[in-house]
Amino acid sequence: MPFDSDDDMPQAVGLPALSALYSPVLLMLASATGMTGTALDAARALRLALDAQVPRITRLDALGDFLDGLPAVIAEPQAVDNLAREVLAAAEPGLQGPRLTEFQLQCAARHRDLDWSWLRGGDWDTKSPGGPARTSRALTEWLSVDLTPALQPFWREPLERQLHDTEEAAAMIRLLRLYVLLTLATPSGSPPQTTLNDCARALGLWKAVEKRLSSVLPTRPGGPAPLYGVDDAALPDTPEPEDTSEAREALLDASLVARHHALNLAAGHADIRQAVQPPLSGPTATASKPMSSLTEATITAAADAARSAAADALFAHEEALAERFPLQPLDVLVAHTTCQLIAEPIPAMSNREDRLMLAAYEGLRYSLPLALLPEVAELEERLTQLHTEFPWATRPIEAVAGELRARRRLGAVSVAWAPVLLVGPPGTGKTRLARRLAEVVGLSFLPLGVGGSTDSRMLTGTSRGWASGEPSPILRLLRDRCSAQAVVLLDELDKSHQGRASNAAPVQAALLGLLEPESSRRWIDSYLQVPCDLSKLLYIATANRLGTIDSALLSRLRPVLVPTPERRHYPGIVEQVVRDIADDWGLPHAVMPALDVSGISRAAGSVRELVRLVRQEIVREVASTGAPH
Repeated sequence: MPFDSDDDMPQAVGLPALSALYSPVLLMLASATGMTGTALDAARALRLALDAQVPRITRLDALGDFLDGLPAVIAEPQAVDNLAREVLAAAEPGLQGPRLTEFQLQCAARHRDLDWSWLRGGDWDTKSPGGPARTSRALTEWLSVDLTPALQPFWREPLERQLHDTEEAAAMIRLLRLYVLLTLATPSGSPPQTTLNDCARALGLWKAVEKRLSSVLPTRPGGPAPLYGVDDAALPDTPEPEDTSEAREALLDASLVARHHALNLAAGHADIRQAVQPPLSGPTATASKPMSSLTEATITAAADAARSAAADALFAHEEALAERFPLQPLDVLVAHTTCQLIAEPIPAMSNREDRLMLAAYEGLRYSLPLALLPEVAELEERLTQLHTEFPWATRPIEAVAGELRARRRLGAVSVAWAPVLLVGPPGTGKTRLARRLAEVVGLSFLPLGVGGSTDSRMLTGTSRGWASGEPSPILRLLRDRCSAQAVVLLDELDKSHQGRASNAAPVQAALLGLLEPESSRRWIDSYLQVPCDLSKLLYIATANRLGTIDSALLSRLRPVLVPTPERRHYPGIVEQVVRDIADDWGLPHAVMPALDVSGISRAAGSVRELVRLVRQEIVREVASTGAPH
């Protein structure tokens, strides 16, 4: 506050509040004059916080300033804790609400050695809770002992009795956000259904706060302060601008971003997703009993999270297009590089578990990005690297590379190629080559082992009415990656059965529809029961021979021979295998032990034996020399 000296400070501190101070230090700060520096700042803030004649919002601002500055006045942590609690008790009668609750929780966090600025900050993430195991235990205790009980009035009291202004709304949003993130991040021992219900309740209240924030709540001169920090331009004594809507809108936008982040975490939480999966069993004549914890708020939250993720993916795609093609119309580029997988409403189901699963696919009803072709020089560099890794597979690489080059040089923007069938004996690197082709174009890779499969449910999904019903793995991948495109590997196509051994169609018969562009644009998933546009998928099939593949299916594929690597290729394969093992183990390539490449190459009689020998040699080398730390 802009006082020139201590004499200018208002002295009208309410007697009941002053009498509630028992500490000599606080009494001195509340009544003494002639102080300077930090003590003067603390005294001014304390007096304002206790003065019942000062507006509520100013008192709460002063209370926050006092609590922030108190450690600079008193060095002993225990004394700071006691003094803070005393001041909060003295100020409490007239200031109850979310902001006061936030101050109380700040003191409780400091008592547990938790950094409040880190907890409150906008970058807080459940994947990086910070600190040693002690901090993790402190977070769990703070959640269960301090945060959860403090939020009980939030559930009981109507919002109009809790939210006095936009600053109170921001405080409630911060606390609800912390509650959701910590509930998902810390082990509580509660069943997953309880965790889901707790998060849904908090997210529902959070959305209601945003509704009030955008319409009826009064705001301070200059507009509300930011959600995760205080903007000097928004302090109480600054001149009131003509329009405060921009600051209010920024606060609401920050809240929406934070809530969508929490929704995404809740929708993807492993324990929750496992809890809502129906048990594996036979077909059921009636719908299973709804889970009491799967509330309407939870289903709405899952749908909102799916839509938000799709919108974020499209926004990032538009930014990439605008950066790469600044002179071309963005709407035209978007139209040619996106695809709406589902254009019609997904038919509803009565069972709540199924409704929650369907809600997670709402994002597929929005336009999703296709992969963009790299620049010519970058594309050639990636293809050259691929030829270096697979010197014996020039023809298969060029079968895809030729089409990519042609599309790029003619001005096409997105990635596409005709379905390819890699034919060759076992151990020629067909599967790894397919994976590397997906990496070259920056697409997700979905291996489907169709060899030995008797039905097509891995392609079509499982029908509704079965307890194990769910959409196809293809749509699950596109949903998770927020993309309209992926590279699908149909592994060992020649070993798939053509006869009917179940209630579903044979794999090769189902593939006829997927590989035909016209039918794939309206592919019916058995669970979603709605046409899906899967025409942008890229297929690579593998086979050891062609004789068992149906001729109609074979006509939709381009067979390319993958020869057996020669022994002179073995040293390069050894290096690739070592890198692959390091990636599988989550290790940097530099920590892998040096191997006798020539010796292993001479000892191997085939590529598969070569891979086995490399693994054995890595284990032996580490055991004999010790693993690096």
